[in-house]
Amino acid sequence: MKKLKTAITEADLLQARKEGLERARSLDAMQALGKWKGMDIFAWANPHFDALSTVISSFPFPVIWVGKQSQIKCAVKYYPGILDTIETVVICDQGSVKMSGEAIFNLEKVAATGDLDSAMKIVASFDDARRVFLFTTEGDTSLSDLNKFQAYIHG
Repeated sequence: MKKLKTAITEADLLQARKEGLERARSLDAMQALGKWKGMDIFAWANPHFDALSTVISSFPFPVIWVGKQSQIKCAVKYYPGILDTIETVVICDQGSVKMSGEAIFNLEKVAATGDLDSAMKIVASFDDARRVFLFTTEGDTSLSDLNKFQAYIHG
């Protein structure tokens, strides 16, 4: 078997590093989006649940979480400690909460909407600025979901 020699230049390494950093800052990294209605806003597509639970638990204010039912269900099931920080959950991809027997029902404020626009209207009704607003999404619609979310809060 022949060994192939590959020549890696410094420019190749710098380009690979740049691309890796851009990927990390893009779709799969949590994005801090500033403030909306006085709340600190974060968006995250395809979060890893260990990292997501750590971040939620470290927020200094109660969390309003808008996300897809499958993400919320998994996070609550495997990381129930996050419920100490979460104040409100709005499921944005189902018209009803389908989590029977789950710890999520220990929360006073749980809503389910069929779309992101309706979920945003619910969140817009909150007045107290001492909250963190976290939006998560996953799957093939992640990019369009993030774009729609950002257009709503910046529009």
